[in-house]
Amino acid sequence: MTITMIRIETQPLLAGRSDAGGVLGTLHDTLDAVSELDPDLLHSHTCAGHAVVTLAGAARAAAAALGTEPGTALREAPGVVVVRDLVAAVSLLELAASRRGGSSDRRALQQIRRRANTAYGRFLHSVPVAT
Repeated sequence: MTITMIRIETQPLLAGRSDAGGVLGTLHDTLDAVSELDPDLLHSHTCAGHAVVTLAGAARAAAAALGTEPGTALREAPGVVVVRDLVAAVSLLELAASRRGGSSDRRALQQIRRRANTAYGRFLHSVPVAT
């Protein structure tokens, strides 16, 4: 008796520009909100600042998932530096999303998007409401 086994090789789901779009949308909303705030409210020790640091980390992680070197994540800094790091991380992700080819990980981007949405929610709850 002979048994024939068919071997199926799985390939990772390649992520594309549209997969990074969800993360970028959240990050652009954050940049809009941050531009209206006093940078002192965004020190990394505050709730809002910690959320922004987390969002910058999500941008760097998404860039890494698209196959780009993410750079060094910020841990602790005053508000002006936190905002500057967010802008740099978003720019890095935009550049990574605009490139074609290279390895990428769709599942990782989906997890990063969930993490970014959670951090954005924390950010919105921790900043004062504009009147």
